[in-house]
Amino acid sequence: MILSKLEKYNTVYTTKDFSIFDRVIGNRLPTTARAEANINRIMKSIEEKYIPLPILVNKQMKVVDGLHRLEAHRRLEKPIRYIITNVDVDVKDIQRINNISNNWNTEDYLNSNMDVEKTKFPNTFDTKPYHMYSLFKEKYKFSHRNNLMMLLDVPSITKELEEEFKQGKFKILDWMNACDTAEYITGFKSYLTDYKNRNFVTAFLQVFKHWRFSKRTWNKKLAQNSRKIVHCTNAADYREVILEVYNWGLQERSRLKVKEAA
Repeated sequence: MILSKLEKYNTVYTTKDFSIFDRVIGNRLPTTARAEANINRIMKSIEEKYIPLPILVNKQMKVVDGLHRLEAHRRLEKPIRYIITNVDVDVKDIQRINNISNNWNTEDYLNSNMDVEKTKFPNTFDTKPYHMYSLFKEKYKFSHRNNLMMLLDVPSITKELEEEFKQGKFKILDWMNACDTAEYITGFKSYLTDYKNRNFVTAFLQVFKHWRFSKRTWNKKLAQNSRKIVHCTNAADYREVILEVYNWGLQERSRLKVKEAA
């Protein structure tokens, strides 16, 4: 439904025809577990006391703000009020609006950017960065930050890198190397219960990237002294423990240093 230029904007309309609304490509899908929980909260609130708060749509009737509210009204078969804005709004604006009341999380940003990839590259979207990230995430099940560290091949994740991921600028540096690293760490399962702990993986990746790190040495030391790798509450402590295990029995010139690994 495309409205003519003669239509008045910023007027509150009411409808029970939910088919007239559409979703902006890249906006959050109302199908995640988090979205479902929020929709249920809205439904409960409406059932307790119906307050007809309008949603905001653009000239193409695509929802700018209130997607979960729309879905709650649709399920309850209650009329929805809406306001049409003549302001051009893109997905970045929607993210900013939503973050005021219901912050986007990593999964929201991932799904949003995957949505954009599907639209831009309908035949090859599964080869694009965010779809590849999703595949990596589902296969290895490491934390978001650890996934980024491996896929970007960096020793730490800065706010700038996090922001680039959110803004659709994420690029994988070396897919095969990231998978090899993830497989290697997964192999620690026989020795460590914390092998997928975010702080442990962060610390290990920092040591792993040291130019003198030897897989052969680490594999031997891990097999001999895995019991020394106790649970820690932060990456710095894990790094100290990892280095202690790695350096055990080595001559001074062969040892890795904490400041060099950090």
